[in-house]
Amino acid sequence: MIIDKDTFFQIVEKFEYIPFEQTLAWENYKDESGSHFIHFVDDKSAPNICCWGRIIKKPLVGKILDIQGEIKQTAITNKQIQHFWKNVIEEASCNMITYNSVSEYSCNYEISMRRAGFIRPLGNRVCPLTIFIQTQEDRDTDRNWRRNLKKSLSENLVFKAIDQPTLENAQEISRMFGELKEMKGLGYDLVPNQLMQILKDDNFKLFYTLKDDIPLCARIVYIKNGMAADVFAANSFESRKYSATHFMMERIFDHLKEQGIKVFDFSRIPPSNNETDSVYVFKNSAGGYPVQYNGEWIWSKKRIYSLAFCVYNFFIRKAHQY
Repeated sequence: MIIDKDTFFQIVEKFEYIPFEQTLAWENYKDESGSHFIHFVDDKSAPNICCWGRIIKKPLVGKILDIQGEIKQTAITNKQIQHFWKNVIEEASCNMITYNSVSEYSCNYEISMRRAGFIRPLGNRVCPLTIFIQTQEDRDTDRNWRRNLKKSLSENLVFKAIDQPTLENAQEISRMFGELKEMKGLGYDLVPNQLMQILKDDNFKLFYTLKDDIPLCARIVYIKNGMAADVFAANSFESRKYSATHFMMERIFDHLKEQGIKVFDFSRIPPSNNETDSVYVFKNSAGGYPVQYNGEWIWSKKRIYSLAFCVYNFFIRKAHQY
């Protein structure tokens, strides 16, 4: 059923874990001019699964409901999953629903999604893989990680947790991300005013690595109920010179261990035979293990919409296909 925003964010606190893509802070971050959001739950008094999505309009398709993640109980049944997503289709009143699950892969979940009417999209816009780090256990880091960490420890770097981020911090992150964007050929920016929407939330933590009081790199990490997830990274041109990112991640893992956090989700890896593989190599070297998400799903009122969506993403926008 569709419910109002305030009721939705009261209900989600009943769940053990809320992925950052389903938090109020993330909705505020995504709230661009004219945005419209819809909030769903299967049962207000005894919720098993819920999510919010954003209405967007795309050429060739029209009105699309885009959902990133979901919040669900561990003991949810196939029937409850299937019933919920059938209701989302009926109540959304859109030409298409795109849904990207960030929960760990489950065959039962896939069966339920297919029986509800969803299929896999014609092309993946993101890779459904990640790396989990067990922060309370010894990590089997690789030789490259150990070498870079050893180098960073000789550079007099300083790790700093920013307890009360300011707009100036958001501007620094945006600047460093601009340099990372240039190095990696990324297609989006981090806007300071939007970043403040998540930095104001206590569950989103900001960390810096500095040299001579100058920020070299920054990381925003989401921490909630024993679980942490990578949100945004911003690395300056100078950060590579000092292996600052290796230093910062090692200190973040130490911080999470001290806080009693059990698992850190590196939030996607793109293993490939092209330039994106460097992200996988870095995250994999940290000593975690690979995990598959339930990943991307699509429902469309007409089959032509699915094809049009594929054409728009990969031929018009020329988005990277995973």
